[in-house]
Amino acid sequence: MTTDLPETKRLAFGEKTLAYFELGSGPALVIVHGVGGHKEDWLSAARRLASTHRVFAIDMLGFGASSKTGDDLSMPVQSAAIKALLDAEQVDRAALVGNSVGGWVATTFAATYPERTERLVIIDAAGFRAMFEGEPPVNFDPNSPEEMDKLIHVVINSKVADTPGLAESAYRAYVESGEKAISAIWGRSLFVSPRLEDLFPKVTVPTVILWGQDDRLFPAVLADAFRAQLRGSRVEMIADAGHFPQIDQPDATAEAIARALV
Repeated sequence: MTTDLPETKRLAFGEKTLAYFELGSGPALVIVHGVGGHKEDWLSAARRLASTHRVFAIDMLGFGASSKTGDDLSMPVQSAAIKALLDAEQVDRAALVGNSVGGWVATTFAATYPERTERLVIIDAAGFRAMFEGEPPVNFDPNSPEEMDKLIHVVINSKVADTPGLAESAYRAYVESGEKAISAIWGRSLFVSPRLEDLFPKVTVPTVILWGQDDRLFPAVLADAFRAQLRGSRVEMIADAGHFPQIDQPDATAEAIARALV
């Protein structure tokens, strides 16, 4: 990972703060990270996309440098934060890209604010009812570096997952950032959020479904179930990638997103 990070900006609205970075110029593109992720996960792909777009990569409320206040971090609250960002940056319409839970947020935004949405790209998105059935394959609220390592190896398929010290530093950041302290609030917020099946009929913009071919968390076959419920959508697989294609295959992911935005 490069240490040459863009400036983190902060938008205060109400009692909340949304952290994000901005790159490039052109049509607006908002990127929303996935479960356990942060805006920095998207840096490599965002730099490529910034050659044609004004890219905003956010930390969802409750994650990273964004605020961790209140008792509601649901998808409607997250999408309202994106609207506040667009308002503050004087952006009328934006394309939305979201991975994992970020795909759920992006879909909620597109369904709620169609007049502010240009296109939608969802990547290995969470939020389908079937995804909440049965026991999860890993603890999403890890209690040790060892459990964090298991989580990392479920969502990341590439050699990045084997980076020495990654699990220890990620677990330390999870605790010190305050994310672990609000994990129960996050869990409740997921439970009360509208499911994708209820949101898809309200999506009216061009939509592309991207999926890591080797996703260990949500099998790639789910992409076809999404396509069946999203009018006019298409599916594209990203080879040699898991649940976080933007980490496993940043170049291929950026290229797939670029195609989806045309």
